[in-house]
Amino acid sequence: MRSIHEILNNQYYKKSTWILILLPLSFFYFLIMSFRGWAYKAGFFASIKIDVPVVVVGNITIGGTGKTPLTVWLLEKLVKLGMRPGLICSGYNSNAKSPQKVFIDSEVSDVGDEALMIKLLFQKRHNIDIPVFVGKRKAQVGKALLKSYPDINILISDDGLQHCELKRDFEIVVVDGDRKFGNGLLIPAGPLRDRVSRINQVDALVINGSKKNWPVENKNRTYAMSFYSDKLENCLHSNKPYNFSVFEREIVAITGIGNPERFFSQLNAAGLKFKKVIFNDHHLFTQSDFKNYDHMDIIMTEKDVVKCKNFLQENFWYIPIFVEVEEELLTKMIKKLRI
Repeated sequence: MRSIHEILNNQYYKKSTWILILLPLSFFYFLIMSFRGWAYKAGFFASIKIDVPVVVVGNITIGGTGKTPLTVWLLEKLVKLGMRPGLICSGYNSNAKSPQKVFIDSEVSDVGDEALMIKLLFQKRHNIDIPVFVGKRKAQVGKALLKSYPDINILISDDGLQHCELKRDFEIVVVDGDRKFGNGLLIPAGPLRDRVSRINQVDALVINGSKKNWPVENKNRTYAMSFYSDKLENCLHSNKPYNFSVFEREIVAITGIGNPERFFSQLNAAGLKFKKVIFNDHHLFTQSDFKNYDHMDIIMTEKDVVKCKNFLQENFWYIPIFVEVEEELLTKMIKKLRI
């Protein structure tokens, strides 16, 4: 059975007629979004200023643009500059209502997959304990992090473009260079969380892929980002890299991310033949999800592996992802924030 996320993705990014029946709901969403934005600008709702610079990495479409890898890149660059960054996340599809600190041994159900993945990634790659907090209200989450870690001198918000309660000093929007804005409609009739014109108000636009076909007026604040990885890692032996020729059994690619086709394209480019199994974005995997694949090698993304950490097996593999981003983005951010 196809996941709901897969079905909607196909409708959002391909020509569809039945999806138009959701237009009244999209109009209702537009009214709520517009009123909320007006209320913050008019001062009816308070925006909260944090004591340190705040950088928001967000998107205007739902899922799968690449904002989390960009967040990792920014954190790594800031650490190299001698800064002490902290990270705040929404903890999507988790139990985190009030601000929660993320630990190495936290459960995905408590803090969300993205926050825990970044926490574990920095521990593994750099042996650094990056302070990470999650919660629904970003301003409160940021305050909680700074209370626990008063030496933090910059905050990165993974997602948060639409969280108007939190004042920010630098905004970055990430856009999928291939899928762009889909059918151009607001959710649920389309993939847009915000109007396309919102990209004209941010400090930087990062294109996941080629930026050749982007409007001239955005050129001076548009930066290209690309993914790369040339190795595999076994989930039980992750200290040893493998090449893609290691597989001797049938392969199944199992994923619960926002844009699974980008992951599948990467596997195709490596010359692999595989079965596809797609779950909804942020799906909380259980051991039963894998019961039919004991005889196969299972490949996942690094984010999906985090959700399986309590029942990893010898046949579980993942592809660590690294990103390259135009360095001018960091230069612009440093200049504006004066750090």
